[in-house]
Amino acid sequence: MSGGSVAPNGRPGIVEGMAAANAAPMSAPFGTGWWRPSATHPAVHAVRIELRLAIRDRARYLSQLELVELLLAALRRAGYQIALSNGMRPRPVIRLAPTRDAEDERCTVELVGDSHDLDDLVVRFAANCPRGVVPLEACLAGPPTAVTGATYRIVFDAPGETLAQAVAAHRAASELRIPQCSPMQHRAVDVHRYAPEPRLDGEAAIVQIAIDDDGSAKPSGVGRALASCAPDAFAVAGITRRAVHAAPKPVRVGATETT
Repeated sequence: MSGGSVAPNGRPGIVEGMAAANAAPMSAPFGTGWWRPSATHPAVHAVRIELRLAIRDRARYLSQLELVELLLAALRRAGYQIALSNGMRPRPVIRLAPTRDAEDERCTVELVGDSHDLDDLVVRFAANCPRGVVPLEACLAGPPTAVTGATYRIVFDAPGETLAQAVAAHRAASELRIPQCSPMQHRAVDVHRYAPEPRLDGEAAIVQIAIDDDGSAKPSGVGRALASCAPDAFAVAGITRRAVHAAPKPVRVGATETT
């Protein structure tokens, strides 16, 4: 019932009832318990832990998403509670590092609690992991990091002298725009901005490609940029990622950022 006066037709009036409802805060749902302006939420303490794993046997064919779900399930079976992210849709705070070596996978996870026995964590975690997933070590993780770039070795089917001229011309250029296509858009990327200093390594070039808020360049685009700087035409024969570079994430404080 709305609580308003009775209308001539015998039905309760809604005007007064609607006025009372409109006077309430707009974000207050009626008849629910989750909206409590005076509610206090205790802070949850969590410890960031880095796990080193070996992925063997058939587990090597798992995707990263499948591996993350497997690790979360093993940690829960071991009796650990994973911290959740903030926001409207909290998710477990876990991050699997980009694949480098199946015998040296790195996973960072936040576990609820003030402290954890790391040796006991490895034993309990290993007892709940399926075959092929072998925990090797656990240690306290540093501050959160973000990927800032990667180093690639790009092999060309070109004589060393021609490649040396291309590398020198690339380093001397002020701008090298290469078309980059995606299913959503076609644009020209200034490859020199993200990879300004390639260096010669036999029949290959070692390039460090930066990643920033505005984007990055693809390794194949860097290879095409080097080829465009050569006096003779040549093509890319192979690309290998050598390293991934990371730096501490900036901490937002109001409208500013600190590291």
